[in-house]
Amino acid sequence: MQKHNVRQSRQPEEQEEREEHMKSQQDIFDPHTQEILEARARALAQPPPTASADDVMSLVVLTLGTERYGVDIRAVVEIQPAGPITRLPGVPPMWLGLTNLRGRLYPVLDLCRYLALDRPVQAAAARRLVLVAGTGEGADLEVGFVVDDVPQVRQVSLADLSAPLVEPSSGQPGVLIGITADMLTVLDVDKLLRDPRLVVQEAFSQ
Repeated sequence: MQKHNVRQSRQPEEQEEREEHMKSQQDIFDPHTQEILEARARALAQPPPTASADDVMSLVVLTLGTERYGVDIRAVVEIQPAGPITRLPGVPPMWLGLTNLRGRLYPVLDLCRYLALDRPVQAAAARRLVLVAGTGEGADLEVGFVVDDVPQVRQVSLADLSAPLVEPSSGQPGVLIGITADMLTVLDVDKLLRDPRLVVQEAFSQ
Protein backbone atom coordinates (compact mmCIF):
# COMPACT_ATOMS: atom_id res chain seq x y z
CA MET A 1 0.00 0.00 0.00
CA GLN A 2 1.25 3.45 -0.84
CA LYS A 3 2.47 5.48 2.11
CA HIS A 4 2.22 9.16 2.79
CA ASN A 5 3.13 11.57 5.53
CA VAL A 6 0.19 12.70 7.62
CA ARG A 7 0.18 16.11 5.99
CA GLN A 8 -2.25 18.97 6.41
CA SER A 9 -2.18 21.81 3.83
CA ARG A 10 -1.90 25.24 5.43
CA GLN A 11 -4.22 27.21 3.18
CA PRO A 12 -4.52 30.98 3.81
CA GLU A 13 -8.27 30.76 4.29
CA GLU A 14 -7.84 28.06 6.94
CA GLN A 15 -5.30 30.21 8.78
CA GLU A 16 -7.72 33.16 8.68
CA GLU A 17 -10.51 30.94 10.00
CA ARG A 18 -8.29 29.75 12.86
CA GLU A 19 -7.26 33.30 13.77
CA GLU A 20 -10.87 34.48 13.76
CA HIS A 21 -11.79 31.59 16.03
CA MET A 22 -8.91 32.44 18.36
CA LYS A 23 -10.08 36.05 18.61
CA SER A 24 -13.62 34.93 19.43
CA GLN A 25 -12.34 32.58 22.13
CA GLN A 26 -9.93 34.94 23.91
CA ASP A 27 -11.89 34.85 27.15
CA ILE A 28 -11.35 31.10 27.61
CA PHE A 29 -7.55 31.33 27.43
CA ASP A 30 -5.56 31.59 30.63
CA PRO A 31 -3.09 34.52 30.82
CA HIS A 32 -0.10 32.34 29.92
CA THR A 33 -1.77 31.04 26.76
CA GLN A 34 -2.91 34.51 25.71
CA GLU A 35 0.63 35.85 26.21
CA ILE A 36 2.04 33.04 24.06
CA LEU A 37 -0.42 33.66 21.24
CA GLU A 38 0.31 37.39 21.25
CA ALA A 39 4.07 36.75 21.26
CA ARG A 40 3.68 34.33 18.33
CA ALA A 41 1.77 36.96 16.35
CA ARG A 42 4.57 39.45 16.93
CA ALA A 43 7.21 36.89 15.91
CA LEU A 44 5.38 36.04 12.67
CA ALA A 45 5.16 39.74 11.83
CA GLN A 46 8.95 40.02 11.84
CA PRO A 47 11.06 39.34 8.72
CA PRO A 48 12.92 35.99 8.67
CA PRO A 49 16.11 36.29 10.72
CA THR A 50 19.56 35.90 9.22
CA ALA A 51 21.32 32.90 10.75
CA SER A 52 24.30 33.69 12.99
CA ALA A 53 25.87 32.49 16.21
CA ASP A 54 24.26 35.47 17.96
CA ASP A 55 20.71 34.52 16.97
CA VAL A 56 18.12 34.68 19.70
CA MET A 57 15.16 32.30 19.49
CA SER A 58 11.76 32.94 21.04
CA LEU A 59 10.71 29.61 22.50
CA VAL A 60 7.42 28.26 23.79
CA VAL A 61 8.26 26.14 26.83
CA LEU A 62 6.50 22.76 27.09
CA THR A 63 6.60 20.58 30.17
CA LEU A 64 6.41 16.78 30.16
CA GLY A 65 6.61 15.58 33.73
CA THR A 66 9.86 16.97 35.11
CA GLU A 67 11.32 17.63 31.66
CA ARG A 68 11.12 20.96 29.84
CA TYR A 69 11.38 21.50 26.10
CA GLY A 70 11.42 24.64 24.01
CA VAL A 71 10.03 24.96 20.47
CA ASP A 72 10.34 27.90 18.10
CA ILE A 73 7.34 30.12 18.71
CA ARG A 74 6.84 30.47 14.94
CA ALA A 75 6.09 26.74 14.77
CA VAL A 76 3.28 26.93 17.35
CA VAL A 77 -0.02 27.29 15.54
CA GLU A 78 -2.49 26.91 18.38
CA ILE A 79 -2.80 25.97 22.06
CA GLN A 80 -5.98 24.39 23.40
CA PRO A 81 -7.06 22.27 26.37
CA ALA A 82 -6.44 18.65 25.41
CA GLY A 83 -9.66 17.09 24.12
CA PRO A 84 -10.69 13.55 23.21
CA ILE A 85 -8.25 11.59 21.04
CA THR A 86 -9.51 8.78 18.83
CA ARG A 87 -7.07 5.90 18.65
CA LEU A 88 -6.61 4.16 15.33
CA PRO A 89 -5.41 0.61 14.70
CA GLY A 90 -2.37 -0.18 12.62
CA VAL A 91 -0.45 3.09 13.12
CA PRO A 92 3.02 3.42 14.66
CA PRO A 93 2.87 3.40 18.47
CA MET A 94 4.21 6.95 18.74
CA TRP A 95 0.89 8.22 17.32
CA LEU A 96 -1.82 8.69 19.95
CA GLY A 97 -4.52 9.06 17.30
CA LEU A 98 -6.66 11.88 15.90
CA THR A 99 -8.24 14.87 17.58
CA ASN A 100 -11.00 17.09 16.22
CA LEU A 101 -10.55 20.86 16.25
CA ARG A 102 -13.54 22.74 14.80
CA GLY A 103 -14.43 19.87 12.48
CA ARG A 104 -10.90 19.23 11.22
CA LEU A 105 -8.88 16.18 12.23
CA TYR A 106 -5.26 16.48 13.35
CA PRO A 107 -2.83 13.67 14.18
CA VAL A 108 -1.54 13.70 17.76
CA LEU A 109 1.99 12.58 18.51
CA ASP A 110 2.96 10.89 21.77
CA LEU A 111 5.93 13.16 22.46
CA CYS A 112 6.92 11.14 25.54
CA ARG A 113 7.23 7.96 23.50
CA TYR A 114 8.96 9.77 20.64
CA LEU A 115 11.59 11.21 22.99
CA ALA A 116 11.83 7.97 25.02
CA LEU A 117 10.72 9.68 28.24
CA ASP A 118 9.01 8.19 31.24
CA ARG A 119 5.33 8.97 30.88
CA PRO A 120 4.28 11.80 33.21
CA VAL A 121 1.32 11.32 35.53
CA GLN A 122 -1.06 14.24 35.08
CA ALA A 123 -4.82 14.76 35.23
CA ALA A 124 -6.19 14.81 31.68
CA ALA A 125 -8.20 17.98 32.36
CA ALA A 126 -5.03 19.90 33.19
CA ARG A 127 -3.21 19.03 29.99
CA ARG A 128 -2.71 21.11 26.85
CA LEU A 129 -2.77 20.33 23.16
CA VAL A 130 -0.10 22.30 21.30
CA LEU A 131 -0.61 22.30 17.54
CA VAL A 132 2.69 22.76 15.71
CA ALA A 133 3.67 23.05 12.07
CA GLY A 134 6.95 23.08 10.22
CA THR A 135 8.46 26.44 9.29
CA GLY A 136 10.94 25.16 6.70
CA GLU A 137 10.51 24.23 3.05
CA GLY A 138 8.50 21.07 2.58
CA ALA A 139 7.46 20.80 6.22
CA ASP A 140 3.70 21.25 5.80
CA LEU A 141 2.60 18.77 8.44
CA GLU A 142 0.49 20.00 11.35
CA VAL A 143 0.62 17.81 14.45
CA GLY A 144 -0.67 18.03 18.00
CA PHE A 145 1.59 17.50 21.03
CA VAL A 146 -0.14 16.67 24.31
CA VAL A 147 1.87 18.25 27.12
CA ASP A 148 1.39 18.82 30.83
CA ASP A 149 1.72 22.59 30.69
CA VAL A 150 2.82 25.55 28.59
CA PRO A 151 4.17 27.85 31.28
CA GLN A 152 5.96 30.59 29.39
CA VAL A 153 7.67 32.10 26.38
CA ARG A 154 11.37 32.83 26.74
CA GLN A 155 14.26 33.92 24.60
CA VAL A 156 17.42 31.85 24.23
CA SER A 157 20.67 32.73 22.49
CA LEU A 158 21.85 29.93 20.23
CA ALA A 159 25.42 30.77 21.23
CA ASP A 160 24.58 29.85 24.83
CA LEU A 161 23.30 26.36 24.01
CA SER A 162 25.33 23.31 24.92
CA ALA A 163 25.21 20.02 23.03
CA PRO A 164 22.39 17.71 24.17
CA LEU A 165 23.45 15.31 26.89
CA VAL A 166 22.04 12.41 24.87
CA GLU A 167 20.04 12.08 21.68
CA PRO A 168 16.67 10.36 22.17
CA SER A 169 17.05 6.68 21.35
CA SER A 170 13.83 6.68 19.32
CA GLY A 171 13.94 10.15 17.81
CA GLN A 172 15.19 11.64 14.57
CA PRO A 173 18.94 12.42 14.75
CA GLY A 174 19.47 16.14 15.25
CA VAL A 175 15.96 16.79 16.56
CA LEU A 176 17.53 18.21 19.75
CA ILE A 177 19.21 21.52 18.91
CA GLY A 178 20.84 21.96 22.31
CA ILE A 179 20.28 22.55 26.00
CA THR A 180 20.41 25.69 28.13
CA ALA A 181 22.27 26.12 31.41
CA ASP A 182 19.01 25.61 33.31
CA MET A 183 18.25 22.36 31.45
CA LEU A 184 15.72 23.52 28.87
CA THR A 185 16.10 21.30 25.81
CA VAL A 186 15.43 22.99 22.47
CA LEU A 187 13.57 20.90 19.87
CA ASP A 188 13.87 21.29 16.11
CA VAL A 189 10.23 20.97 15.04
CA ASP A 190 11.10 20.86 11.32
CA LYS A 191 13.40 17.88 11.75
CA LEU A 192 10.92 16.13 14.00
CA LEU A 193 8.10 16.50 11.48
CA ARG A 194 10.31 15.20 8.68
CA ASP A 195 11.15 12.03 10.59
CA PRO A 196 10.47 9.17 8.12
CA ARG A 197 9.15 7.07 10.99
CA LEU A 198 6.14 9.36 11.16
CA VAL A 199 5.03 7.93 7.81
CA VAL A 200 1.84 5.93 8.20
CA GLN A 201 -0.57 4.06 5.98
CA GLU A 202 -2.77 6.05 3.60
CA ALA A 203 -5.85 5.34 5.70
CA PHE A 204 -4.43 7.60 8.42
CA SER A 205 -3.67 10.54 6.11
CA GLN A 206 -5.91 13.48 5.48
